[in-house]
Amino acid sequence: SFFMLKALNEMAETVRFPVSKIVYVMTDFTESNFNFWMTHPVLAPYVESGQLDFAIFDAVNDTSIDLHFAKKTISKEDPTGNPICVVANYLFDTLCHDIFQVKDGDLKEGLISVGSSRKEEPDPLDPEIIKNFNNLYKYESIEPNYYSKGEDEDDGIHLERILAWYKDYFGSNDPSGIGASVLFPIGALRALKHLSAMSKGRAFVISGDKGNNNVDQFRGLMDPHIAVHGSFSLMVNYHAIGAYFTSRGGFALHNPQEEASLKVSCFVLPGVNNIGDEEGTAPFMGEGMERLDNERSRMFPRLRQAFNDYAESFGPNDFFIMQKSVKEDAPNPTLKSVVALLKLGDWDPDVFYKFRDTILNQVGTASSKLRNDLCRGIPRIWENYYQLDKEKDVAFEIGRFFYGIRDFAKALRYYTISSETIGEHHVTFHNMGLCFYSLHMPQDAAEHFQKSINLNANYAKAQSWLQKVQKELGTENPTTKDPSEGDAGGSPTASSTNNDKDLKVEEITEQVGGITVTSDGP
Repeated sequence: SFFMLKALNEMAETVRFPVSKIVYVMTDFTESNFNFWMTHPVLAPYVESGQLDFAIFDAVNDTSIDLHFAKKTISKEDPTGNPICVVANYLFDTLCHDIFQVKDGDLKEGLISVGSSRKEEPDPLDPEIIKNFNNLYKYESIEPNYYSKGEDEDDGIHLERILAWYKDYFGSNDPSGIGASVLFPIGALRALKHLSAMSKGRAFVISGDKGNNNVDQFRGLMDPHIAVHGSFSLMVNYHAIGAYFTSRGGFALHNPQEEASLKVSCFVLPGVNNIGDEEGTAPFMGEGMERLDNERSRMFPRLRQAFNDYAESFGPNDFFIMQKSVKEDAPNPTLKSVVALLKLGDWDPDVFYKFRDTILNQVGTASSKLRNDLCRGIPRIWENYYQLDKEKDVAFEIGRFFYGIRDFAKALRYYTISSETIGEHHVTFHNMGLCFYSLHMPQDAAEHFQKSINLNANYAKAQSWLQKVQKELGTENPTTKDPSEGDAGGSPTASSTNNDKDLKVEEITEQVGGITVTSDGP
């Protein structure tokens, strides 16, 4: 959401509509995430401008969205005046699914009994029980009008068309007689039905998730794989979602790449009449669905081109594979290759953090031109940073970079940001002391070396530097512990839990204040 809001504002002068009129609504069904957004500093400017709102929203069951700041409800009864754009990033895999199998022209539904691999569970309400899943499946034949009743009744004609398509396709294209197993993303389809109803049936959806859009991947009779990772998820059948949009008069664009852990598809509902009863299911069957998609998508040439450029030709999964390969398969990547990767990712903070050691180890011997390229891009890293936790101190690492190229003023700026956003740490204060010393500000240097010692009384490097600076100032404290005297007792009292920064500090020999010294690295 943060990246999309940034991108929209940056393209405001090049698009043909007023970007300021777009309201981006972040939704979740948990209050904890909602509350996190409410207090996140980088989201605040978008909230203040009216471009961003928040809402608690159960994607499967809710039929309206209550905007927190606008105090407005969007629903089928009170729809938006313009089409709705839905961004579903790793959402559909966690919503409910149905499972069907097709064999010898017979369509069956899968029924699941959920149990544990243990004979007994001491606490059936313990969330950790999910790790002991041991599920049993059985499959029973169903009638064609499976979805004609209940909560899916109003969508019955579309859902039944999709099931009929699978029954026909695998019934007439199964030369090996192995049948097919089809996960049916009913939760996603219910969510999309509710969301599109809020904009009079006009919607654009872009979704990235683990899944498939090639129906031949469904061949074979097998139980679905359920991935357990704190919660649980299943593979998303993007083909079925696309078929739903096509049945409703829209179309789908799929990335045909099969070797991809992240699949990206987009779907459009233009608000026109769907394939009605008078046309029957015939135009939809076989290759008819693909033909309809091609015909309708031609009405949106810019969308087709954009999807080809940013999803098919080189998409998010390709970028992920590239940066992973550079990190894991190249033991000593060159700084030039890392800079190229950073530029390709628009100076992504996560990529910078992964390659921070490569950058710091090589920037000292890099050409002035390459160093200047880095200096122009590094501030963009901070602009793109959206803090989720305190495990990755990106500001500290940027400070190390600027210290390494001897831009001590900028290093101080980012060390200060690190202390304000992550928490105070003895290594950060020590490095700030080095910066002040290099800027010929010994009084400030002494103050920060003392702050470092206050947080960690055993930090010998800060003690040594404090003695040195106090001696130069003529204010040497005779009670200051000499590092050679051994342990003075006591324990570190760092206020941050990020106590691994000692591990990030390397011994380097550098020119500081006109004399060669051995000091903590940036």
